[in-house]
Amino acid sequence: MITKHAHQRVSLKRCLLIIGILFFISIIVFWYFSDHLPRYQYQFNLVAESTLPSTPGSTTTAVIIQEWSIQDWVRQYNVTHLFDWTWHKNGDYKRCHIPPSYTSKFIPRKLTSTVVVHDTYAYFRSHPDEGCIVDSAPTLPNPIPHPVPRARSWPETCAALNISHSWILCFLPQSEVGKYLPTTTHFVATATFNAFVDKGHCSTDVPGTVFTEHATFHPQGWVNARCTVDPITRLPLIKPKNRHIELIDSLGVYLSAPGHFAPQQLPRLLRLLAVAPMTAKVLVAKGGVADLLVDVLVERGVVTRDRIIPFENGRYADHFANIVYHSESWPYQWNQTHSHRLHDRTDVQLVHRVLAGGADQSSTEKRNRVILIKRKPGHSRALIQHEDVAAFMKSEISKSNLSSTLHFEVFTAQGHIRDHIALFRQARIIVGPHGAGLMNCLWASPRTYVVEIGYSTGMLLPQMYAEMSLHLDHNYWLCKGRGDYGSPIHVDMEDFAYIFNEILQEIKSNNQF
Repeated sequence: MITKHAHQRVSLKRCLLIIGILFFISIIVFWYFSDHLPRYQYQFNLVAESTLPSTPGSTTTAVIIQEWSIQDWVRQYNVTHLFDWTWHKNGDYKRCHIPPSYTSKFIPRKLTSTVVVHDTYAYFRSHPDEGCIVDSAPTLPNPIPHPVPRARSWPETCAALNISHSWILCFLPQSEVGKYLPTTTHFVATATFNAFVDKGHCSTDVPGTVFTEHATFHPQGWVNARCTVDPITRLPLIKPKNRHIELIDSLGVYLSAPGHFAPQQLPRLLRLLAVAPMTAKVLVAKGGVADLLVDVLVERGVVTRDRIIPFENGRYADHFANIVYHSESWPYQWNQTHSHRLHDRTDVQLVHRVLAGGADQSSTEKRNRVILIKRKPGHSRALIQHEDVAAFMKSEISKSNLSSTLHFEVFTAQGHIRDHIALFRQARIIVGPHGAGLMNCLWASPRTYVVEIGYSTGMLLPQMYAEMSLHLDHNYWLCKGRGDYGSPIHVDMEDFAYIFNEILQEIKSNNQF
């Protein structure tokens, strides 16, 4: 018996010794790998339960917080420097994925207390329970000196087109222009908790306002003052299909209008697709050029088709989400002297790089197209002398011995926009009257010559295409035209002949050099 107990004690000691050695080895192994393997600040992948009703009868919804990483397309198209990645740097990314529960039954009712918020950056810093700052990225600096338009005589052209007092480029010296194009300094993207997206409470041309039971957010002003200063004081009826967990709100003025979607709504959409989670649905304008540009975004790997929610305008077009993402320039600029916030260098560079840049744009790609934009005959701002302008351009190209270098083409906006992008990437010279066709300068490479033909009466000639072109480092020229915004116009052929021959001479000189 004694011998048996002695053997048991020895065996027990051996077992304890082996367990101790294994424990010690495991500690050493754990210390080694924890000290030598790379650590990631946002390495989490958890599922949190939160009362987020998104469909009828639902009381809880699983919110999946995914490990954060910069999306492939952001790196591929070289636009990482256009974002600050704010909520990843300050740790708000995790917090903002679990907003307070929303218990409303989506019954329309009047709000008794709501405020109008212009400074969303300051508001969410002081009201973290209502949302957070997703991104606060500074705008790109303008070159010094700022590039300016060219003309046969700039003061005479400004006077002839009645823009001497409306274009900053006409009445400010070159040394001052860079301070005002734009006057904003940042792009601020926000995540608003338990928020609604308005269908257009003051105008169907201005949908997309984000509001909650506590606040209406107007981060920038629009032409219609009511769309800027009035609060939304009534909660709308929300159809079940318009209730979401996470929703990107990219809506803006004039929805899918060709001249407005690409330079105004598309930059906002791209900013939000870059910084918001890939789990968020995407509310986007429907129809026309909007659908075509979404096709291109899908083809280029920027967004997947299943995330897209086309905005259906109508009586019950409002949307709700537990988290609504929105982006706008900052600070608020409504009715301030010389205030400009659209078509700035950051926006147009972002659009150009993502839709017309990337690995598929060869550095040896020929830029040999001379493109004349043709609007429909009889429509507003169509060139009455279109045939004369086309004949003159072809004749001058031939006389200058550049026929083997430059190839003339008339653009009528037929086909898919992917084809338009491919064409304008090859442009050396673009000529056209003010209108949506000039939006295609977004796809043209730096140093492309852009000639805009203006008009003299009706709505003042907007500065938008001059700004876009200069911020894309094009050689922008403005040619005199006569006529009204809403009717066909005459081109000043003497002015145009001077401009076109100057351009051909510069191309000839550059080729020789």
